[in-house]
Amino acid sequence: MDMDTETFYLEPLNIVKMNIIGIDISKRWFDGYCSRRGTHKRFDNAPAGWKHFIAWVVTSELHIVMEASGPYYLGLAGWLHEQGMAVSVVNPLVIRRYGQMKLTRTKTDAKDAALIAQYGIDQRPELWHPPSRVCQALRQLMSLREGLLRQQSILMGQAEAFGQAPADPLVMELLSAQRGRVRQGIERIDRHLQELARQHYLKRLQALLTIPGIGHKTAIMLLAITDGFSKFDNARALASYVGICPQVWESGSSVRGRGSICKLGCAPLRKLLYMCSWSAKTCNPACTAMYERLKAKGKPEKVIKVAIAHKLLRQAFAVGKNQEPFNEKKAMAA
Repeated sequence: MDMDTETFYLEPLNIVKMNIIGIDISKRWFDGYCSRRGTHKRFDNAPAGWKHFIAWVVTSELHIVMEASGPYYLGLAGWLHEQGMAVSVVNPLVIRRYGQMKLTRTKTDAKDAALIAQYGIDQRPELWHPPSRVCQALRQLMSLREGLLRQQSILMGQAEAFGQAPADPLVMELLSAQRGRVRQGIERIDRHLQELARQHYLKRLQALLTIPGIGHKTAIMLLAITDGFSKFDNARALASYVGICPQVWESGSSVRGRGSICKLGCAPLRKLLYMCSWSAKTCNPACTAMYERLKAKGKPEKVIKVAIAHKLLRQAFAVGKNQEPFNEKKAMAA
């Protein structure tokens, strides 16, 4: 599937010592743009195509930049990392906003690869390191679980709708059987998630479960998102990644937007933490104190629970990072 470099010739990017390669990736193929030569080429997103790509970009000083496009980047990024290549994986939204800043008017795979390369030249993103195998397994299982939960909701809705009027027996029989299979699948995933977490992160899992308000699902997702709390150096970085950090929208004397949280992050974990805040406000002393303090200031219930969710995340980071049980005195002092 290799495409001739002359077919999609682009103007050379800024010349720098490091050869930046931009990659726009999809399910079947990926497009590479070489900043040093100003040329583009397409390759199969498969092991054979990966080898052709390496032969095409062979150079001593190389930095490869690509988007985190669904699961399609993982194979190539992981293989390149194994070959000792410097690889950066960037949030697609970052590239999109960067293109808007550059007033990009054309969108093709070749142009996107060039844009990613230019971003690499301008920003020099940090190097990417592949998540551990157990972390990948946990994330895949949780993603599958989310899909099964959506199926379960659809099937329940259909059963209720068809139950309003006389339904064909076969319809109800098939719905019941499908709901049973989906429920069994969710139960199997839950058991396997706990087995993996206990096998690889037992001490951290036990520590997280000592936090009042944090349950098994939230603890396991925290371990998967943070790769056993090895991915983040501080709680602020984790809160930013999850998308639960405060966001201010002000400018001059006229722009006074409503304060909120920045939701550019991990929505499933944010949702779980918010649900945990309902019980944490009564059983977690530090969260209870926060609830009463903010309630006295007249803050809305939703705002208070988001603040509690943020506090729970900071507690989880401290407990999970240090592998120590929850300490009420430290939590109250923080």
